[in-house]
Amino acid sequence: MTDQLAKMSACGDGCGNNASCSAPQSVCDNGAADPCGDLLGDNCGEGCDGGLFGESGSGIEFGGWTQFGYQNNPDGSFTGNGVLLNQKEWDVLGLNQQGLYIGRTADGSKGLDFGFRAETIYGTDGNEAQSFGNRPGKYDYLNGWDHGIYEWALPQLYAEVASGDLSVKLGHFYTPIGYEVIPSGGNFFFSRQITFYNSEPFTHTGALATYAAGDNLSVLGGWTLGMDTGFDQLNGGSAFLGGFIYTLSEATSLTYMMTTGNQGWRGDGSINSVILSHNWTDAVQSVHQIDVLNSDLDADFAVNGIARDSVGQINYLFYTINDQLKAGVRQEWFKADSISYNTVTYGVNIKPVDMLVIRPEVRHMFSPGAPAGAYDELFNSTVFGIDAILTY
Repeated sequence: MTDQLAKMSACGDGCGNNASCSAPQSVCDNGAADPCGDLLGDNCGEGCDGGLFGESGSGIEFGGWTQFGYQNNPDGSFTGNGVLLNQKEWDVLGLNQQGLYIGRTADGSKGLDFGFRAETIYGTDGNEAQSFGNRPGKYDYLNGWDHGIYEWALPQLYAEVASGDLSVKLGHFYTPIGYEVIPSGGNFFFSRQITFYNSEPFTHTGALATYAAGDNLSVLGGWTLGMDTGFDQLNGGSAFLGGFIYTLSEATSLTYMMTTGNQGWRGDGSINSVILSHNWTDAVQSVHQIDVLNSDLDADFAVNGIARDSVGQINYLFYTINDQLKAGVRQEWFKADSISYNTVTYGVNIKPVDMLVIRPEVRHMFSPGAPAGAYDELFNSTVFGIDAILTY
């Protein structure tokens, strides 16, 4: 359990049915829907051309991505594993993610149809993608797959059935909660939100239905074994997962997602997330997010790095300079167990060719109330990072 608590939860979907694709993510995104034009699609972070081999006659897709990156200091999130700093993943040029996937999207417009998805990630981000809400040794968590700062994970392994406007996933899948995601190509920035890392799930095991209730509204609902589980039920985990995505206009979308119940390793509680995205012009887009976590977990973020209760408020502003260059800024206020932590991140996405994105950034962190010692040093610092993602 100590190791589980050390690997703080995070949110995001990246490749499965979430609002993370409803706003501009990288230079390949036109700012309307996800980079591939599918609000609930499975293509975040994997390019827009059907993967490495495209689609076979059966609709099966193969593809992946490779990400190398460098950060000069820990960032309170993926690099350095948060405030506990139990792995030194900074000040090295490393393989953050080597992702591969195979899958087929069930198409309900054809009547009854079936699909599936299997996805693996290897790299310094592997432990974040693992099912650390499991008991040790179950599925991909602490089962001998880790090699120093490099780890293997199987973040998605599910079957899908669809008919008409209804589709259902059964198995292990990314959460629909939140804006940022596990697959790096689904995000604008190299670094992640503190809120994402500490107060949202990464993955679930269970069933999740998506229903297109109209041209502008999709409703999600299902049941899971709690947060960050992989075919295992820790501490009786059993929770509702659901929400909706509503397109207010061609320029504006609103997403609400939540989970409530027994979250397994995070105790009994609820997470509510609201995301509003708007395209002000063809070049300027903004995204606004509020997350609230409440739980009965016996924890304190300033003591053991696990948030019992938290509020996260995040704003993004993106400016498309041209087809090869996009600039962005992210402001975050994260209040966990009565102490506020702030970040401001500036960066650009450079796209020299269709399959390659380079992302330099500067991340400022400040927390006047952070406890003295490691917390004060970590959350009052500046971090420089740069990475490159090749998608195929």
